Amino acid sequence: MTEVGQRLERLVSARAQHRPGDCAVVDEAERLSFGDLEHRSNRVANALVAGGLRPGDRVCLLVPKSATAIAAVLGVLKAGGVCVPLDAASPMLRLASVVQQCAPCRLMVAPECAAVAERLVEEVDPHALSGVFRLGEEQSAPDTAPAPVPAGDCAYILFTSGSAGRPKGVAVTHGNVAHFVAWANRHFGLRPGDRISCQLPLHFDGSLWDVFGALSAGAELHLVSGRRNLFPSTVAEFIRESRLTQWLTVPSVMTSMAGLDVVAHGDFPELRRVFWGGDVLSLPVLRYWMARLPHVRFTNMYGPTETTIVSSCHTLSAIPDGDAAAVPIGRPVPGKYFRVLDGDMRPAQPGTVGDLHISGAGLTPGYWGDPALTAKAFVEWPAGSGTRWYRTGDLAREDSQGVFHFHGRADRQIKSSGHRIELDEVAAALRDLPGLKDIAVVSIPAPGAEGNRICAAYVPLPGPGPSPARLRTALAAKLPQYMLPSQWRAYESLPLNANGKIDHLALRQAFLDERIG
Repeated sequence: MTEVGQRLERLVSARAQHRPGDCAVVDEAERLSFGDLEHRSNRVANALVAGGLRPGDRVCLLVPKSATAIAAVLGVLKAGGVCVPLDAASPMLRLASVVQQCAPCRLMVAPECAAVAERLVEEVDPHALSGVFRLGEEQSAPDTAPAPVPAGDCAYILFTSGSAGRPKGVAVTHGNVAHFVAWANRHFGLRPGDRISCQLPLHFDGSLWDVFGALSAGAELHLVSGRRNLFPSTVAEFIRESRLTQWLTVPSVMTSMAGLDVVAHGDFPELRRVFWGGDVLSLPVLRYWMARLPHVRFTNMYGPTETTIVSSCHTLSAIPDGDAAAVPIGRPVPGKYFRVLDGDMRPAQPGTVGDLHISGAGLTPGYWGDPALTAKAFVEWPAGSGTRWYRTGDLAREDSQGVFHFHGRADRQIKSSGHRIELDEVAAALRDLPGLKDIAVVSIPAPGAEGNRICAAYVPLPGPGPSPARLRTALAAKLPQYMLPSQWRAYESLPLNANGKIDHLALRQAFLDERIG
């Protein structure tokens, strides 16, 4: 069993010592045994230490999801470093912002990301990078285990959308991850011989359970990448060919697969469990999956990055009927605690919707290099108690059985296709574009899919104003594709409410009417 506070790389090394010949990681190109993975990660760690990496140093990884990436992550941790996974597909300005916030840091680069790395090095302050490590340089390093590093604390910095106009980095500790992995592996019965998917990107916190849950349990980790992650049909093909026993995904993938009817009755015979999280899954889509896979258990998982991977879950016992309400987010994971508080920070009455706060073992230290933002999001409650709680920004209620239900957001953060997006970050990027006098960003439900559609209202400056196509192209240089508005509307002046502020509700209704019309 994993112990709270145990370093993550040691959980994997323990499996390698016990069964080195068992399969550990499978990608499109190769299969690595636990022994292979151990030796590769040792080389990376020894090369990093020889290059001057010290415990606590940050390493930003520009490495596509692959067996090589898993060895690289373990190597960074073995060297005592902190992993900062980068999304090579992100705009250069966003990548540069992440690197600057982690400075001084090292950049680890896979050969296929060399061109992106060159541009990134030119974009950031010269003092932000303490070095560039190119994968392949470690080939001549010893494959023996490096000297153990101190217990340490921070394992990852994971960046999410931030309302201040730049991404914010959540510091996640070894103990945060180890606690959830220990409980989840035991609760869901992960064991050697299981075949676990890793469909989520490595810069998503949900992937941490895929990686460390599978490898610490002695299971096979099957990486979904490249063409296999492109279409509903290829995802279904991957599940069949890999003979997955467990699959963690997001509602948008399940929705698109259901929409194209790529799942046959009784499909995926070796699959035991499907988990989804990051967004609300519609009941018609859930019924589709449960009717076609009666041999599979379905579990809804909930939890912000700031509380580590998953904070609560709910497994369905039967297909929801036509009168059923949305699937609950369930009960808290043991060691984590939920409280629903009202606007005055008092416990809400049972059954009443209020602000959801989370405390306990998964609570992360806060935001990297941003004590003010940390103090705003992580609060002491009750005052003087010394107990920290994360103010999630989600609205929820607790029913008479102690089960929690999600009731949307209290702020301007949304979920779209599993991504957490601050609308104010989109607005900040849009506000910096030339040719605009005023802007506002809202969201509306996305028809026929899960999550939300981002909508931009703008007032052009006098003269030939920029077209939506030009604005979208310019915005794509600042934000990833999933954060770009899909609906645009030009105004002579934005509507205001009684307080003289932009009337976001009126704009939202205008975009809804436009969609219906």
